[in-house]
Amino acid sequence: MAKKKVNVELNMTPFIGLFALLVVMLLLTAVWNNISALSTNTSASTASDEASPPPKNQVNLTVTILTKGVEMAENTKGNVIPHLSGEVNKASFITALQVWRSKYPKRKDLVLNTENGVTYKMLITVFDTLVGEGWHDVGVSTQ
Repeated sequence: MAKKKVNVELNMTPFIGLFALLVVMLLLTAVWNNISALSTNTSASTASDEASPPPKNQVNLTVTILTKGVEMAENTKGNVIPHLSGEVNKASFITALQVWRSKYPKRKDLVLNTENGVTYKMLITVFDTLVGEGWHDVGVSTQ
């Protein structure tokens, strides 16, 4: 018997549509995963010009990233932890955070400020260190 030649053309339109849908879904989920990694508490910092006073007997805890070091302040008094070779001195910073944890065991909130000229890498390093040490409600102030 002779073999019959099959001359069938495969319709690629459904496959192209499927792959386009998959690429769109990949891009959408990648963006949402990236945004969920940086969860901040923006209610801690207000947009008004006049800062509201803290509730009675509550201390405002702020961490300010300066070009020369990291300033940790309780209300108005604070101390500066100098940088090591242009990088955050993580060991001293973690030690100071543990002192705050022993002083304020129920607190999980603080405000993170930055000075102009501070790199984004340094902001993320300090933010990750804060979250890693149990300060989950970090408000990032962009003033």
